[in-house]
Amino acid sequence: MQLAHFDNLKVDQLLTPCLVVSPQIIQQNLRAMIHIADDVQRLRPHVKTHKCPEIVKTAVAMGITRHKCATLAEAEMLAQLADDILLAYQPVGPVVGKFVELVHHFPQRRFSTVLDAIEPASQLSDALTKRRLNIDVLIEVDPGMHRTGVGLGPAVLDLAAEVQKLPGLRLSGLHIYDGHHHQVDLEQRSVAVEEMMRSVLQLVAEARGRQLPIDRLVCGGTPTFPILAQWAQSPLASQASCAIELSPGTSVLSDYNYDRDYPDVRGVSPAAILLTRVISKPDSDLVTVDLGYKSISADPPAGRRCYFADLPDAQEVRHSEEHLVIRTTQADALQVGQVLRVIPAHICPTVALHDWMFVCQQGDITGKWPIVRHRIYQ
Repeated sequence: MQLAHFDNLKVDQLLTPCLVVSPQIIQQNLRAMIHIADDVQRLRPHVKTHKCPEIVKTAVAMGITRHKCATLAEAEMLAQLADDILLAYQPVGPVVGKFVELVHHFPQRRFSTVLDAIEPASQLSDALTKRRLNIDVLIEVDPGMHRTGVGLGPAVLDLAAEVQKLPGLRLSGLHIYDGHHHQVDLEQRSVAVEEMMRSVLQLVAEARGRQLPIDRLVCGGTPTFPILAQWAQSPLASQASCAIELSPGTSVLSDYNYDRDYPDVRGVSPAAILLTRVISKPDSDLVTVDLGYKSISADPPAGRRCYFADLPDAQEVRHSEEHLVIRTTQADALQVGQVLRVIPAHICPTVALHDWMFVCQQGDITGKWPIVRHRIYQ
């Protein structure tokens, strides 16, 4: 695993635990994503991975003007920087009014969101109509993940037909997140995506017969990104006259698990690491560092949450709020206060635990970028 951009870090004054990123690798990853997509206009990266205005600015400067998000705070951040914002989270309750306020406040931006039920669609329609606003909406499709969305079948078009009647809402397409397709084997993953996409494109054809304007599909995450990129260029997609937008998220920063499991996401490598310090040596082969699960995601199972770049044999023994105990044959050689570099197994929820990401360039910490980890409550 290449960490050359994080070699010889000058961190004497940097408090740990902290998140450090390389702008060079971030740019490299974005270039790789554009190359995989084969057209920058097909990309709609998910900002939930990094939540960082500076990274959005970098993406926009590279021609990536369409972005996807999951929270109102992320949508508000995007509205200040990007032209086209998809809130890929159905607005319900008071979120409806706050989202419409955001649309009203940024008339120069193109907003869209997803829907999977007629009740929130009606509430959104009412709120938009009062403001004399219109936005694009996509029907949230469940391709088998069973988290949100309408099951992939005729019910999708039935809901689309009802939504199309509502003022303020412009039916424009389908949103399909296949987070259950994370097979490490590329062939198995490709077969699963092919089965899904054939069903989706058949649904698009049926929509045409019902005069429903399903003109775009927003699809996938990082594991299926390269496969869906091929589908976006396929004759079947052309025949369906339906644009396919690709929404990888993790690939912007990447992490240990994605780097290990998805080499077909070519040209992408970890752009973020955590720095942690040895704070105790409780036994001859045990070391405790200040990297509790308030600093690195506890999303993966215990024992598989991080990779110590400087201690390849390190095994996680015990993880608590502010401490991580590891077992390593190099324990005797480590000093209390020594800094270690760690690659998180899951970067997205790890980023959300930090207020800042520190910028590393040629071993120097040259600044810090804010992370929009807050939520809007009122």
